Amino acid sequence: SRLSGVSQELVASIDEDVAALPEIPEHHRRLNAEEPYRFKAICIRQKLLLTQLRVAAGSPHVPGRDYLDWRDLCRDLEMIRRSLAENKGDLLMPLLDDLIRALACWGLHLATLEVREHAAAHHAVLADLYDRAGQAYRGLPARERLAVLETELAGHRPLAPREHRLGGLAFDSIRRAQDQFGTDVIDTYIVSMTRGADDVLAAVVLAREAGLLDPPTIGFVPLLETLGELRDAGRVIDDLLRVPAYRSIVADRGQRQEVMLGYSDSNKEAGVTTSQWEIHRAQRRILEVAERHRVGVVFFHGRGGTVGRGGGPTHEAILSLPPGSVDGSVKLTEQGEVISDKYGLPRIAQENLELMLAATLEATALHAKPLVAEGDRRRWFDAMDAVSTSAFDAYRALVANPGLADFFLASTPVDQLAELHLGSRPSRRPGGQGDGLEDLRAIPWVFGWTQSRQIVPGWYGLGSGLEAARHAGLEEDLLSMRAGWRFFSTFLSNVEMTLAKTDLGIARRYVEGLVPDRLWYLLDMIETEHRRTLEHLLWVTGQDHLLERAPVLRRTLAVRDSYLRPIHDLQVSLLKRWREGGQGPDAQRALLLTINCIAAGLRNTG
Repeated sequence: SRLSGVSQELVASIDEDVAALPEIPEHHRRLNAEEPYRFKAICIRQKLLLTQLRVAAGSPHVPGRDYLDWRDLCRDLEMIRRSLAENKGDLLMPLLDDLIRALACWGLHLATLEVREHAAAHHAVLADLYDRAGQAYRGLPARERLAVLETELAGHRPLAPREHRLGGLAFDSIRRAQDQFGTDVIDTYIVSMTRGADDVLAAVVLAREAGLLDPPTIGFVPLLETLGELRDAGRVIDDLLRVPAYRSIVADRGQRQEVMLGYSDSNKEAGVTTSQWEIHRAQRRILEVAERHRVGVVFFHGRGGTVGRGGGPTHEAILSLPPGSVDGSVKLTEQGEVISDKYGLPRIAQENLELMLAATLEATALHAKPLVAEGDRRRWFDAMDAVSTSAFDAYRALVANPGLADFFLASTPVDQLAELHLGSRPSRRPGGQGDGLEDLRAIPWVFGWTQSRQIVPGWYGLGSGLEAARHAGLEEDLLSMRAGWRFFSTFLSNVEMTLAKTDLGIARRYVEGLVPDRLWYLLDMIETEHRRTLEHLLWVTGQDHLLERAPVLRRTLAVRDSYLRPIHDLQVSLLKRWREGGQGPDAQRALLLTINCIAAGLRNTG
């Protein structure tokens, strides 16, 4: 301090630290009496040590002695930075800037968690609570439930007894974690299978009972997963934002509503074409509703690795989103082998993060408004509706076929996936009925088709959709869509990659070796649609063969195929022996290794 000045703000903070931190030895105070920056760093280190001890012991936060979250620490660092900026400390400021940026990214907790729970679980707990209160709730229609919950939130009565554990749901755990680690440790509560505003308000009421709304320390996120909910997305969000008590929560959290979009279940239900189109349309509807309510929207894309579950190059995916849907931020999931492929090596991870950042910046700055004339947009939307309608009909004709469940289970190793112990959830939803397809989760549905190289969820139906649109005289529109609409061109590119990985010659080996011949007609249906899709996709993209414009990828897939073909033959043989009673640990290990090997060779399989 003899050589350079120091801000009075920093001097005052050091005096406060000395009073609050008697653990700092007296000799440090003497040695650093004229080195305020060093002494402030010693105080910060002591508070970090006390924070570590507090967390380990589960003790309450003591202001001034430890840090509740990264913001407390950041305030100290920014105070030092301001003092340096005022007193010729420019050479030291980059060190602080790096640390402040790291704190803003990872905090003191490394990663922010999200909690996800099925909508039905909240209603079940509330039904018990309302039974105890002598009020009707159980079995009420959605609209009446919404009215009950809106009234509940407008009042202040405690609904749950103090000792009630809220049915084993996570709300009490969220509160304890936030008390111990800061509110950033858990920031989002996702309500899966949201069908109406009442599903979200049910979670909000329970969160209030756990003390999470005064002030709101978590955001509530509807997850729209099925075709019906995607088509009804505007109404769901409108009903939600019309509730005054919920609207105040959104206001307290920066006037931003997060909405999660599910790719997997909509694909399994409706096929890749209709799923992708309805997700695109749902975003447009939600944006219109949010604009009326003067609320910003953060879209959370629940993508998987495969095209059937929303996968594909992330940079292109972000830029193909509807105009205005990326307003400074976007969220997406990275799952399965995609994590190791894209983030396993630091240099590759950096490149992928930079691509995401670049796409987000470009979409925010340059795609806030439509870039295409209104007349062209209307024509393209009508053409896409026609493609989607026929694609949906073709896909439903396949999946609704009474023999498909037996065909799928016989021609794929899906019944072995549970033994791999890799999935985040069981292959089937709880409470399912038998071995049908209804309760089979979307992840094994896609994974099973991929193992046998049929990859139905990634392309089936598009050929029928394009053919119908061409027969309706929409050829010029399709070609202009391919040239001028990023959503359509990116979608076609992803399907093209999936078709390149599809090999119905290999698929026939699975069918003829494992499936009763009475069901072989289903492979004939798949082959017919495959030829149709290949023909019309090559026409609309102006190519003579798949991946003509991506020769490196085409060559890469060809090299991988030379190694995968014998593995497929081995898998068919092992599956046949296993089903004929040839079980044993060695046979099972060999079979599971073939599954791993094919997944590794095909890459985006999950």
